[in-house]
Amino acid sequence: MPLMLPCLIYGASVEAGSFKEVYVSPYNNQEYKRYECPNYDIHWWESVKFIPEFYESKVLKIMLCFTRLSEQSLAITKLLGVSKL
Repeated sequence: MPLMLPCLIYGASVEAGSFKEVYVSPYNNQEYKRYECPNYDIHWWESVKFIPEFYESKVLKIMLCFTRLSEQSLAITKLLGVSKL
């Protein structure tokens, strides 16, 4: 019997091999699969796998820096009254 995965919202069963799309992470070439609920228009991806090397690397520090810059830019645009960029 094939491995079955539950729809995360409605619990309907989906075969593990019936994924609709595959995404390959550019960081570590890890594959993530997208599934669809057979009864409703619900889509979900496999959970992200924990990669200690990623969190220990400079990549995370760079991403956090960009996130802070984005948050600061958003705050500045709100102060200036800019609704769309």
